[in-house]
Amino acid sequence: MTPFLIRNCPRCGADNSTTRVLSYSWRHWRLRHCMACAFVYLENPPDYADLSVDYAWETDDYTLRMRQEYPFTRRVSRGWRRVRRRLIPRPDKLARRVTAHVPPGRVIDVGCGSAGHLMALAPHYMIVGIEISVALAAEANARLAKRNGTVVNMPAIEGLADMAAASATGVLMRSFLEHEHRPATLLAQVARVLATGGAVVVKVPNFACLNRRVMGSRWCGFRFPGHVNYFTPTSLKEMVEDAGLTISAFDLFDRFPLADNMWLVAHK
Repeated sequence: MTPFLIRNCPRCGADNSTTRVLSYSWRHWRLRHCMACAFVYLENPPDYADLSVDYAWETDDYTLRMRQEYPFTRRVSRGWRRVRRRLIPRPDKLARRVTAHVPPGRVIDVGCGSAGHLMALAPHYMIVGIEISVALAAEANARLAKRNGTVVNMPAIEGLADMAAASATGVLMRSFLEHEHRPATLLAQVARVLATGGAVVVKVPNFACLNRRVMGSRWCGFRFPGHVNYFTPTSLKEMVEDAGLTISAFDLFDRFPLADNMWLVAHK
């Protein structure tokens, strides 16, 4: 296992190493609040090499923390999720946004996991995945073969950098941007690979939501060490626009204060 990285603020580059860590920090994972731009981030994430196996998304420490520190809350939450899924069918919010905003063509899912969301897209989309986890990339490749899709097993920025400019009509980042060490660099690569009129669909946890304030360190958005960036509606909007993209869908219901997550769509 390689040593952990030490990051300055990924939004503005400020060094906050002398400031006090946030109370939400856990074990040796240090959350910082940037004194220059107010962005919240994990200062010492694992290196990309460790994210491919040792700290892959599917093995993060959130379940362990909840089991050890909040056993009652965890049981109640798990029970409620089971009941909700049976009683209230959940719409595919990603597929709905892709249909509404992404033109037919090549769609790249950054952090595609096992490719379940890609497989749900309409047949007129040519599907490509990027996944850093070795195990999930192998599973995704097996699935995507049924639609002649492919998966690139490498970090997101490297994966997009290998793709031609203006070669995609859509880029999907559902529950991914919070994992990326260099989110501004990744968004710049997204803007590069999108063709004119193409769209990026982003879903991230909303650090500004009411539930985070109520739940504190029990909030579902705190997943160590996988989540390394903690966005608010303002910081997400500004970072996307700084990449040269135009926001096309980010209304109140996309960033509802009572919801743990927020959705944003931007066009090239």
